[in-house]
Amino acid sequence: MSHHIRNRRIRKAGVAALIAAASAVALTACGSNDSSSDAKGSSSHASSSAKSSPSDASVHSQAGNQADKQAATLGGGTDKARAATECQPGTLRAKLDTAGISQAGMNHRGTFLRVTNTGDETCVISGYAGVALEGAGHTAIETTARHGSTYFATDPGSHPITLAPGKSAWADLVWTTTGASTAHAKYLQISPTGSNSHSTVPFAQDLDNGTLSLTAWSSKPPING
Repeated sequence: MSHHIRNRRIRKAGVAALIAAASAVALTACGSNDSSSDAKGSSSHASSSAKSSPSDASVHSQAGNQADKQAATLGGGTDKARAATECQPGTLRAKLDTAGISQAGMNHRGTFLRVTNTGDETCVISGYAGVALEGAGHTAIETTARHGSTYFATDPGSHPITLAPGKSAWADLVWTTTGASTAHAKYLQISPTGSNSHSTVPFAQDLDNGTLSLTAWSSKPPING
């Protein structure tokens, strides 16, 4: 009887050992799977991070390229603006050009206005000069200025003229002498850019109604034909 009890105990112990062993294997297998899953997750995260880095660098590179392009564009715009700087009144000298005083016919008289760039830099002038008559003692005379073609020259229209230092532009200035409401002028104010800044030159002329006709500035003396 004692021998049978021992055998049953041995068999039970063996079964318990087998169950414990099986449980250990199962736990080990589960642990291995969990570890593998974590490793895959870490690997996937690392791969994602590795992929995002070049992408971020590419974005930054593109942003940098865009900034460089914008800077280049702004720089180009600045250069163009600098190259097209308008002539400042202080750098311009206006006078009557004796080359134009031969204009005469059918009660019309004329002369040339001439403006010269006295500055050190190239600039641009366009449009029509401002003109005004003065009488004896520099008293103001009511003046009407008509822009367009004159009796002697075709109006070139307002357009930019580039004046290097020392270079000039011209406009034709014409009036009539029929005796209608004659204005006895002694001086002429010439504003090259139409601003308040002007030159005053002798202009001893009798002209109708205080009216002057003039063309826009041109790079050449405005002679028809």
